[in-house]
Amino acid sequence: MKILYWDAFAGISGDMALGSLIALGADPEIIVKQLHSIGLTEFVLEVKERQVHGIQATDINVVLQPHELECPNQDHHSHSHRHLPDIQTMILSGDLSERSKNTALKVFTALAEAEACVHGTTIDKVHFHEVGAVDSLVDIVGTCIALDQLNIDSILVSTLPWSHGFVKCAHGTLPLPAPASLMLLKGYKFRESGITGELITPTGAALIRALAKQSTFPEMALLNAGYGSGKNDYGIPSLLRAVLGEN
Repeated sequence: MKILYWDAFAGISGDMALGSLIALGADPEIIVKQLHSIGLTEFVLEVKERQVHGIQATDINVVLQPHELECPNQDHHSHSHRHLPDIQTMILSGDLSERSKNTALKVFTALAEAEACVHGTTIDKVHFHEVGAVDSLVDIVGTCIALDQLNIDSILVSTLPWSHGFVKCAHGTLPLPAPASLMLLKGYKFRESGITGELITPTGAALIRALAKQSTFPEMALLNAGYGSGKNDYGIPSLLRAVLGEN
């Protein structure tokens, strides 16, 4: 059985998760091809290697196509504010494996439930804002495709870092950890990090809630390790360590 252990010493976000799996060997070209099959064609996935505090890591960046940036028409606006039924239809319409489809649907449903609870609405009426935007769709669905590529049977995650401060988003200024992240991570253990800044995004929290159990490091034969790079620098390596093992 293949086990993925996410060592989230610096938190987790969608791009860190996807980057960590590409670092383990998931093929970004296959990921992009399958994302195109669900109607996500308005982006380029940049995959680069960079050093973070001396550690080689995979950094991903979702770049909108130039015509999308130059012509912010109504259609593009609607793409940035997809609802859960829209996203479910997209996922089911593509060439993804059944396992990729099911895991992606689980992540988006968990996220919608948390956002609905925090903002006092229903899951079908949740405006996904950042999550419905192209980059977050790529992060979540791409991560699920990568997990299937690597044939991961079980996902475990470490104790999570608690951080402080505020973040600005579509809803205004929110305290950290973001309310949706906390809603998603009920029952998971945290430790104080002493860091001011966002370490766990709602997208990262949804991946954990839907797909991972919390655990100490399991007994397993180590197969590989890779690092997904974050975009912030809070004085510690902004990395998600993915450890692949077998038992």
